[in-house]
Amino acid sequence: MLRLTIVLLFCIIGSLNAQDVGDYHVISANEFSSYSAFSSSPPPHITGHGAKSDSLSRSNLVFDYYEAGNEYYAIESWADYYYWLSKKYEVLFSKPELFEHFYNKKDNISMIKYLSYNFSVWHFPSAIRIEPHVELSDGENRFSLSNHIIKNETDLEYMLKQIAIKQEQYVSKD
Repeated sequence: MLRLTIVLLFCIIGSLNAQDVGDYHVISANEFSSYSAFSSSPPPHITGHGAKSDSLSRSNLVFDYYEAGNEYYAIESWADYYYWLSKKYEVLFSKPELFEHFYNKKDNISMIKYLSYNFSVWHFPSAIRIEPHVELSDGENRFSLSNHIIKNETDLEYMLKQIAIKQEQYVSKD
């Protein structure tokens, strides 16, 4: 399992070498669950296409489908992306069921607050900044701070190493 994770991370790094990892897009907190904000943003740094993703994506011609635990998730927004991430990389989230609760309620503010406090690696794998909001102080909105955005290959490699370490620790607990 650990070898598969490490190989997967190196494949992600290799595929991202062609991308400009410093690009990001600014959205409002209300756009966290918006398809137009997601589709106009640079793509996420971690994706999860499974064996059926292409045929599912072709069936509706709009959304990508990412796989986690033999289930497929339509990625229509940044909220959907982080929901999928919480399923695929549960080890990166403190109490992922709380995020799922906010996701099901479509509560953008609570999802952003949750991720700010409970996403356990320094950089976010998304290429977005979320504008300050009256209900989100800077401490409650890590997405508003540019130091959590991947700006170069070094930041990307650092994030991927953090993820690999977290997964290795999780596997060694079992």
